[in-house]
Amino acid sequence: MTDKKKAVAVLGLGRFGTYTVKELFENGMDVLIADKREETVNRLSEFADIAVTCDLSDPDAVEKLGLGSMGTVIVAMGSGMEASITCTMIAKEAGVHRVIAKASSERMGKVLKKIGADEIIFPEKEMAIFMVDNILRKDRKKSETAD
Repeated sequence: MTDKKKAVAVLGLGRFGTYTVKELFENGMDVLIADKREETVNRLSEFADIAVTCDLSDPDAVEKLGLGSMGTVIVAMGSGMEASITCTMIAKEAGVHRVIAKASSERMGKVLKKIGADEIIFPEKEMAIFMVDNILRKDRKKSETAD
C-alpha cells in the first residue's frame, strides 16, 4: 500500500462489506479485506490488494493486519458486537485517522462511538431515508409539472 490516504481496510465481508469493497476498488483505492470466512475472502481477493482470512474478534489476529498503515478502516460487521468493538479499538489504537463502523442498533452505535469510531453508519436506515426522499422528490416534480 503506497498512499495512506488511498489505503482502506474493510473488515467483515457480508453484503455491506462486499459492496463497499467493490466500490472502493472500482474507484482506485488500495484495499485490504479481512473476514473469518476463507471462501468469501478468496472470492473477493480480485478486488483487494491484500486479502486475509482472520478471526476479527481475536485481538492478536486483528493487530497483525497492520491497520496503522490505513487511512480509513471500515468495520463492516453489523451483528458481531465483540468483533466490531475489537476492530474499532485496535484501529484507533494503531493511529487510524478515520474509523467508520457499521451498527445494527442505536445501542451498538453508541458503544462504537464511545470507544472511538469516528462515524457510525446504519446502512438499512440510511438507505430507507434516501429512498423515501427520492420518492418524495419525484412526486413533488410530478405535481409541479402537472400544475
